[in-house]
Parts: sequence; C-alpha cells; structure tokens
Amino acid sequence: MEEVHPAVATFLRAGAEASPDGELLVVPQWKRADWEALFSRAQHIKAARGSVLIQKDQSERTLYFVASGLLEVTSVVGNLSLDAIARFHPGSVVGELSFLDGQARSAEVRAVADSELYRLDFRDYQDFAVARPSKACDLVFAIGRVVAMRLRRTLSSIERL
Repeated sequence: MEEVHPAVATFLRAGAEASPDGELLVVPQWKRADWEALFSRAQHIKAARGSVLIQKDQSERTLYFVASGLLEVTSVVGNLSLDAIARFHPGSVVGELSFLDGQARSAEVRAVADSELYRLDFRDYQDFAVARPSKACDLVFAIGRVVAMRLRRTLSSIERL
C-alpha cells in the first residue's frame, strides 16, 4: 500500500474528526488526491521550538497549514509580547486573515514545540485555483468557516467580560 503524505493524513483526519470549535481546517468533500494537489504547491518548512513564524505588521500573503507540533498566537504591543491569544494544533491553519485580505499581519505566531508546516503563498493558491477552481472554492469556504468560528469565540469571550 502506498504511503500517505504526513500532512495529507493530518488534514484527512481533521476532516474525519470535524472539530466543533472550528480550530481544525475541515474540507469534508476533499479526498486524498485533493490534499496532495494542494500540498504539492506548498513549501514544507520546519519551525523549531521558540522560533517566530509570523511577525506582527509583516506584509506577506501566506497561509500556513500545521502538519505537526504546536503554534501560539500572541499580541504584540510596542516591544512587549502579551499572553497567548490562541494555540494551533495539527490540522489547523494560521495566517488566514492576511492571506484573505492582503493586509499586514495582525499578531505574532511562534512555535511552542518543534513543528512542521506547509506554507502556501497566495500566488501558489492562484495557480491551484486555475487548475482546480471548485477545489479552490471549497478551500476558501473552509478557511472562511475557521475565521467565522474564531471570531464567534472571540466575541463570546468579550461578552463574558
């Protein structure tokens, strides 16, 4: 039996587990070949524990898929890094806001543990969209669902204050 790409296995598993909290990127209609087609356009990177993956105010239109490890998002005010806002586990995406709107990064993302990620630049996403338009649409809606769930959780936290 042919070995499944580790990131593909992570995201297929995320789809099967369908996290109700919205942290995992779930594209239920995608099969193995769809994930493989996407990750063939992405760059595999390793982030050592403690390394900064995304810097606040940085201009880049890149989406990161967490294949293994753990990432933490913090807010930065001046030279001070505040407490963690969120943690992202395998099967999650990070960097979605700048990926979608083209604006500067809104927070800092750091590896809490040694992590493996797949970096998808917007240009590579556009190539994927030309080759597989319906799959690109599926992906954007799945990312939108993650953004909506994160916003709802944030609003709920604010209401509790």
